Amino acid sequence: MIERIIALCMFLGAELIEHSPKNSMYDCLKTKRIIERNTPEGGNSRVMCGEVEAETYVDKFGIKRIEKIIHSK
Repeated sequence: MIERIIALCMFLGAELIEHSPKNSMYDCLKTKRIIERNTPEGGNSRVMCGEVEAETYVDKFGIKRIEKIIHSK
């Protein structure tokens, strides 16, 4: 299913290495702060929150996952 969702995206250099859907921008920013606090300084990883258009699916445990990001805002 294609839908607009809030996603937490992690980049290593310029490459997107991980993404996960969040219920709200509040939840996304909260998770981002936790990740940034627990990541050593000076790394080239970057975490950001944003609204994206993505292809999603529900896994066998009932958790929504992002198959791929089609367009980001």
